[in-house]
Amino acid sequence: MQVGKRPRLVLIVDDDADTIDAERAVLCDNGFRVSIARDGGEAMVALQQDPPAVILLDIQMPGVDGPSFARALRKALRHVPLVVVTGAPDARHEADRCNAEAYLRKPFDADELVRVVRRFAA
Repeated sequence: MQVGKRPRLVLIVDDDADTIDAERAVLCDNGFRVSIARDGGEAMVALQQDPPAVILLDIQMPGVDGPSFARALRKALRHVPLVVVTGAPDARHEADRCNAEAYLRKPFDADELVRVVRRFAA
């Protein structure tokens, strides 16, 4: 990372505190800034406050779930790379439902998480 350059922001959208804590720790340790939203509604607000470079998106959440958030994001003509992070049996299908650029399976591999986020947060 260049001196004086502000770290790229990653928005984690997930309702599971353990997942949030694990993702936040890995990303912060690798030089990213992190913001949190517990569902898609909170994520839409967070987008307005500090636009992220990439979004890590869970599928199953109370309130506005992952696919609903992804539709609202695209309808608002916002293009922010989405990475679905899910424990669903068919992670690729879930990513397709959200028109996501990538997906990771829960439990995620820390190195893979960093690699994917770096790819889309550049």
